Amino acid sequence: MIGGLRRFALLALAALPPAFGQFQLYLINGAAEQPVPAIYDFGQVDPGLSAAARFRIRNASTAAATLDYLAVRGSGFTLTSAPSLPASLAPQQSVDFTVVFQSAGSGASSATLDSVGIAVLLTATVPVELTCQVDTGAGLQPLGSAPVDFGTVERGSSAAAHVVLLNQTAVPLIVPGISVTGAAFGLSGPSPAGLLLQPTQSAGFDVQFAPGADGVLSGSLAIGSRDFPLTGTGIEPSLPQPRVTISLPQPQSAQQGTVTVNLNPPSKASGTGTVTIGFQPLSAGATDPAIAFASGGRTATFTVSPGDTQGHFGAQLTVPFQTGTTAGTLTILVQLGPLTDQQIIGIQPAAVGLTAAQGLRSSGAVEIDLTGFDNTRTAGPLSFTFYDAAGAPLAPGPIRTDSTATFAGYFQSSSGGTFLLKAIFPVAGDATQIKSFEAAVTNSAGVAITARTNF
Repeated sequence: MIGGLRRFALLALAALPPAFGQFQLYLINGAAEQPVPAIYDFGQVDPGLSAAARFRIRNASTAAATLDYLAVRGSGFTLTSAPSLPASLAPQQSVDFTVVFQSAGSGASSATLDSVGIAVLLTATVPVELTCQVDTGAGLQPLGSAPVDFGTVERGSSAAAHVVLLNQTAVPLIVPGISVTGAAFGLSGPSPAGLLLQPTQSAGFDVQFAPGADGVLSGSLAIGSRDFPLTGTGIEPSLPQPRVTISLPQPQSAQQGTVTVNLNPPSKASGTGTVTIGFQPLSAGATDPAIAFASGGRTATFTVSPGDTQGHFGAQLTVPFQTGTTAGTLTILVQLGPLTDQQIIGIQPAAVGLTAAQGLRSSGAVEIDLTGFDNTRTAGPLSFTFYDAAGAPLAPGPIRTDSTATFAGYFQSSSGGTFLLKAIFPVAGDATQIKSFEAAVTNSAGVAITARTNF
């Protein structure tokens, strides 16, 4: 009867956490804690990887107690985050610590976890397998439960990770089968599967991430019986840098040029951009609606598609524009997504541009009609010379007048620099003797003279 009671007492003690006196040992699993058995197994730990267990020692008595001893003894096992000793623990007060196992060798390993009245056997097994590592750019890191993250990659592009298989055992090992799952992931280049690696030898291969869709994408790398998670994020390809090219034979007023948007590198995405004409006149407050694209307005829209090296203005690769009739600075700005480029064109002040001249004659007068533009908006002095049939100037010679105030009033209320001038001259005598004329208009940039024009 007494022997049976002893066996019952021993069984009851085996169910309690290892303890002596006031201290008890627990295993921490998330927010929960559980008693630690006399033998705690870390399980199978792949070569190159580590396993950790978090423990807690509690003063389970109703009196303060001093914890003055805590140690782990055994190859491959390390005590981390340990409390400073000696530590005085109030009733029910506890301290946490962690034991980490990592071994470069293979086979079974063991150690003892000892504290005040506590002794636990720790075990772990490293299988006879190749060590799997990945090159992170900052060195080789073991492949484990954390995903190999390829980062953010544009759709249509790719990123690769280099995996190294190392034989850290004392026996030759054959590289097992290697495969990748996940639509965005694949092997790049030859696989070392089937290769015999002697101790300390290694072999490598590349895993490629090429997203075909946007968002977080997942996959898996299988090396023999081991699986390693893969992840990467696909994003919409960015639009290329636009470069604006201007074709304008002469940077002057009343000219037509074209704008081309070049893309470098070729576009990988579809998008829409704009080209805008900005204008800063030399004459304060001047406006000029003639500075515009041929399609109308100062903004033109273009589109790009994958593979394009130039923007498309509808069915054309260029868009025409007019330089207008006002001196100043043109800014051609292209914008595609967040990217911009621009070119600046200086339209310098010039003498009046006379685009048409006409003479009308009646029995008692002649009329001179001049069509032109003044990009300085400063025209004023006028001169008219009339000629007979022989080409000789008629008296009284050049007829001059200053129309500065008239032109100034006109330009103050008009847009651009165009004008139509009508000058009427009464004739005393036979008006038919007047056969031709020349007219001159002066502005701040010089004098413009018409060709000799017949009536």
